[in-house]
Amino acid sequence: MNSMTRDKALQYARYRLPYSIEASKFVIETANVSQGIIADIGSGTGLLTQHFVGEVEKVFAIEPEFEMRKISYELMKQREGIEYIDGVAEETSLPDQSIDLIVAANAYHRFNPEAAIKEFARILKPQGWLAIFSYYDDHNFFRDTMLVCNIAQYNERLAATRHQEPVTYFYGDSAPHRFLFKQEHYETWDEYWGAVVSGMEAPDESEDWFEIFQEAHKQRFNKIASNGQITVRYSTEVWLGQPKYG
Repeated sequence: MNSMTRDKALQYARYRLPYSIEASKFVIETANVSQGIIADIGSGTGLLTQHFVGEVEKVFAIEPEFEMRKISYELMKQREGIEYIDGVAEETSLPDQSIDLIVAANAYHRFNPEAAIKEFARILKPQGWLAIFSYYDDHNFFRDTMLVCNIAQYNERLAATRHQEPVTYFYGDSAPHRFLFKQEHYETWDEYWGAVVSGMEAPDESEDWFEIFQEAHKQRFNKIASNGQITVRYSTEVWLGQPKYG
């Protein structure tokens, strides 16, 4: 598996699809945490974090990859109310019952479900909330992006970094509510490819299957592009609830 280099982390920050600002505002209002303490677990370069900083009392940005934490800090160093922690979902180092709201974006796919649930139960206040953000589309754009190049090494990496539990598993005995916030995003080839290659599972230029991987994506992009640009229609998907852990 490739390490998260600075170049890859920069691509992640520049080219990954944005999350809906409206979705974050909705979560803050619904959970009533404008004066609360939030933990963004797997915060990466701050794609989701940025929507909460300044809108709540404090955000703990928890991310194990140094380069991603560094870029997030560089992007938000003038903003108050954020503290960075070198940690993971399974071991955040936060105090017991200290968090009003846990948020997690697509990084939740990488969590160890059982260990993460135990940690969530430990750090959440008794009436604390959990909001899991992801991308959703009913045109299978994201699925097709992962399947466009059927290379064994890539498939193995994807399988190794994604658990099979449904998102609802992280809420224990409670049933979260699901919300969709529609978005539309336009990408040139450079933006599309930047998002694809920013993933930790993607090959780097030194690997012998890099050119095959890139060419497959070029063909896919050219097939669906119009005037050198594609339109990505998707939603920020939010699962929101108050977990009940036995």
